[in-house]
Amino acid sequence: AARLEIDELVSLVMSKCRDVFDAEGAAVLLLDLDRHEFYFPYVAEDDPDVAGSLARVRFPAHEGIAGAVLESGQALRIDDVATDPRFYPDIDRFTGLTTRNVLSAPLPTHRGVVGVIEVVNRRSAPSFTSADLALLTALAGSIAVAIENARLWGEMKASADQLRARRRRQGWARAV
Repeated sequence: AARLEIDELVSLVMSKCRDVFDAEGAAVLLLDLDRHEFYFPYVAEDDPDVAGSLARVRFPAHEGIAGAVLESGQALRIDDVATDPRFYPDIDRFTGLTTRNVLSAPLPTHRGVVGVIEVVNRRSAPSFTSADLALLTALAGSIAVAIENARLWGEMKASADQLRARRRRQGWARAV
């Protein structure tokens, strides 16, 4: 949470999550409140083409496993996404990825849930474990706080910049 630059923070966290869970990929799906859509600003993926494709994807926030997690506020472990009716296959079609299994946890903050963190396709075992889900859920709380802190820092910095600009304009107007 000491890192306030959100790009640096989340990129680091996604890379570490992928390693810790021995997964093909990990991503933060943030919620665009105005459009009620998820988007993928931060992805750590084995295949750089998949990561690039995900960066361009947006989908309705009520769809998929991420949508179910957002709605319920509860983390999910899905061992075989092909058999789960909540799975949103359009992401795989767009990226060329084949999602087999997934961990998904909400990112809760004081302002509400800001998104979801997902880890996909366990490499060393057939699926993730309940212990993996518990760890991701615990990490999600810290990640959410860090994202919220970074957003608040950005808002505060923008506000300070606006105040400085206003003071410069007022000072200039008085000098004229």
